[in-house]
Amino acid sequence: MLKKSVLAIMLIVILIFPLSADQQEKKEDGSMFTEEVEVIGEVALNQSVQSVTLFKQEDFINLPNDGIKSLLNRTAGYLTLNGGHYGQFAYSFARGAAVNQTLYMIDGVKITDPATSIGLNMTLMATSMIEKAEIVRGPLSSLYGSSAMGGVVNLKTREAEGMEAAAFFGSHDSLEGTAYYSKKFGDLHLSINGSLVKYSDGLENDEFTNKGMSIKTGYDNGNFKAGLMIFGNLADSGIPFNMGAPSPNRTYTQDNWLIALPLSYRWQDGGKLQFTASHNRNEYDFEDPDDLWMPYYTNTSIINQLKLSGQTTLLDWINLHGGIDYSDQKITNEDNLGKSLDAEKTNYLSAFINADLNLDQLLLTGSLRYDKYKDIDARFSPQVGFSYLINHKFKIRGSYARSFRAPTLPELLNPAWGNPLLQPESGHSFEVGADIYLKAFIFSVAYFDSHYENLIGFSPETWRFANLNKADISGIEFSSTVRLQDDIMITASYTYLDTYDVENDRQLLRRPKHSFSAVISYNNPYFTVSGEMIYVGKRLDYNEIDWLNPIADNPSFNTFNFNVQVPVGEKISLVGKLSNAFNAEYQEVLGYPAPGTRIMAGIRYRVK
Repeated sequence: MLKKSVLAIMLIVILIFPLSADQQEKKEDGSMFTEEVEVIGEVALNQSVQSVTLFKQEDFINLPNDGIKSLLNRTAGYLTLNGGHYGQFAYSFARGAAVNQTLYMIDGVKITDPATSIGLNMTLMATSMIEKAEIVRGPLSSLYGSSAMGGVVNLKTREAEGMEAAAFFGSHDSLEGTAYYSKKFGDLHLSINGSLVKYSDGLENDEFTNKGMSIKTGYDNGNFKAGLMIFGNLADSGIPFNMGAPSPNRTYTQDNWLIALPLSYRWQDGGKLQFTASHNRNEYDFEDPDDLWMPYYTNTSIINQLKLSGQTTLLDWINLHGGIDYSDQKITNEDNLGKSLDAEKTNYLSAFINADLNLDQLLLTGSLRYDKYKDIDARFSPQVGFSYLINHKFKIRGSYARSFRAPTLPELLNPAWGNPLLQPESGHSFEVGADIYLKAFIFSVAYFDSHYENLIGFSPETWRFANLNKADISGIEFSSTVRLQDDIMITASYTYLDTYDVENDRQLLRRPKHSFSAVISYNNPYFTVSGEMIYVGKRLDYNEIDWLNPIADNPSFNTFNFNVQVPVGEKISLVGKLSNAFNAEYQEVLGYPAPGTRIMAGIRYRVK
């Protein structure tokens, strides 16, 4: 029934759109639509075969103070739910895929944590650190391999020339601070970025501190680029609740560091050669002396990566992009009983090729990736797709892809519950969509259908990890941006999600059928004001308190956030933020109350 409804909607969109428009008419605002999206191989947005959402730095100014969670929840198909405030663990789903099936990248470099089967939590990263976010819905294993089953989030740290300093103070002694400086010196450049967030909701043991920093420097003469990038995100938080009860001594720290050395050379005919070496270190420490089961544990992962890639154009209409990847990993897990993994190692070698056939209005694309993990059977990940510009304002598209997630070392080798016979999780997905680009109106609709097999979970029969589940997920996404004159802008996104947990014969947990977000902003020379609403529908969830009935309904909720900026001269603005404006009581994750109303006020100094 859903498939028939989706096809009917898309047919209506095609019929009501003025297909008789001049095929050669120039785009009215091409800068919004032709910008290249690097994460999908430098393809222009108006030719992408997949669903992509772009955010730029100016889009982040009016966000509430909850990291990149705001970006994800404003993106159709994405949803992030926190166990309390945004410093607590985030369950982030891309089109209903599991939390460990979304790949995060910083400046195009993978940032992962193979020391845990849950996945890396990057949602607490401050948006002040970011210049641009590229969010892809749907699998990209054909380009990036493991974990890119639900989507890919590429966060580009700031480097545009300018200067900024800001400080905000608010409820329960919360504070935010940012500092940024970037300058070019001929062919050399230097960018320094830092952020600090200290957060409390007035509860015992809920204090959260997050520190972020990035340094980018290098040489760029137009053809040859060489650089150094250092990124760090350091989080420290209390965990005020456990199993529905207060936990006054429960804490965690999460430190993520990434160092990358990118090199590239571009030929005048459009060819490009890139090489990147990177070192990624993640540490996670948990402690609760009142927890009799596990009062302490720590995970440390070290990932070294080398990537060599190139691209070229043949006959003016064939774009080729390919390369090889190598990565080695070292993992240590330790708890109160000792080390379960003591510097265990693994590695993988991969190769990929992507071809885009640009036939004027029609783009055909195909890619294939080979991944070989140590002691795991090799995987091939293909993807094919098309986009067709009916005219310069209207595009239809579709794609099909296979994807996978390799089991982590703890899932394989933990002496208590690991299983060395685990096979990678696998998936296959397709989507069809349509996009409209007008000067004052952008609209996108997409239908997707995904099937996942060999999902890894904990077996109560063997007390070990096992490939024990399948899942079917389908849905439809709508997103739109409307500009009313030059003062008012409205953006909205809606996702309908239909999930099925095959093993348990029910919906997948924490995936609502309905989610919706809307933002309206008004901008004039004297002030800017914006309001945001987030709605999350009813969903099944774990019930940690009642072990006899471990699955329960978690009610729907909606929350409102507001932001106001008043310029004082050309460089200084006064800023006010109001989160959960009406003090709604809800739980994004059952058993963990969400924060109440928060007021923040401050000043921003900015030179572009």
